[in-house]
Amino acid sequence: MEEINILLQTASSFCQKGDFKQGIHLYSKYIEVDQSNPLAFYQRGKAYFKIKDYNAALSDLSKAIAIQPDEAHFFGERGLIYYMSKNADKAIADFDHAVSLEPENPFRYASRAFIKDGLGNLEGAKTDYQKAIEIDPEDAISHNNLGLVLEKMGYRKKANTHYEHAGQLDPKSFGMRKQASEETNTVVPEEKQTPAPLPDIKPIKKDRSDGSFLRTVKKLASSKEERKEFWDFFKGKVSGK
Repeated sequence: MEEINILLQTASSFCQKGDFKQGIHLYSKYIEVDQSNPLAFYQRGKAYFKIKDYNAALSDLSKAIAIQPDEAHFFGERGLIYYMSKNADKAIADFDHAVSLEPENPFRYASRAFIKDGLGNLEGAKTDYQKAIEIDPEDAISHNNLGLVLEKMGYRKKANTHYEHAGQLDPKSFGMRKQASEETNTVVPEEKQTPAPLPDIKPIKKDRSDGSFLRTVKKLASSKEERKEFWDFFKGKVSGK
């Protein structure tokens, strides 16, 4: 049992260092022993995403969802991969489901808005950013991104109001707005949670509905550092970096 747990931790370590193929190999060895751990499929799916094997990534995220169908985080991450696979309908469907699972989580609306903006649905993006701000008025990123959407729609005055809010809430990131002639960038949404380390994922043979397992899933889903890293990678691929 201990050797299997070390195998999973080693796989995570390789992925964190950027050796995704070796990480995938070790995750696969772990999954040969325990096919009931959704986090193992999630982590391997994320590694596949990093090497642009979107079909394999989608397969693993779908397996994670089949095991843990009430985890909004998995739907959100699969939605990103569908988006990168140019399957807009399935991407939005996953983000919609993530919102339905966590309707009071502003990140769900902000992340869906981020995708809608990328798809050219400015009205939908505006509505979702407004909802995110309604739930969390101190979300500087959503204020900034809403400003960018409003500016694209031609509402410069309203956009400036949200830019100002973003600057007041986060002077370091948004305190000095670029001139209108300069390039502006949408900022990847992130959830306001205390950063959590990568959870110690152990093979679990008992019922997955037990409280400790659910807390482990939530710990992963609320990891600000891991989520930001995944979204930053996604944004880089969208922008061609």
